[in-house]
Amino acid sequence: MVNSSGIRVRVFDLNKGLVEYDNVKYIRITSQDYNLLIMEDYLSIIGEIEGSVDIKGESVEISYRDIRAFYMNSKNVFNLMIKEG
Repeated sequence: MVNSSGIRVRVFDLNKGLVEYDNVKYIRITSQDYNLLIMEDYLSIIGEIEGSVDIKGESVEISYRDIRAFYMNSKNVFNLMIKEG
């Protein structure tokens, strides 16, 4: 389902299960090798992160530090699957 206002973020980890956030303005992914800022209508991307992910929206501001995870962004839906953290 494509969110018409901002980005929909879906975070999955073994402790909390699946958590979803709507109307996210941006996602920042930082690691030792690169720094990405993903915003609405950003190109499709898939990758693995060993570092930090910050999620900022109208009603949410969450930071995941020192995690290992896979991420995928497509059609304004960002998925983060945390392996450990």
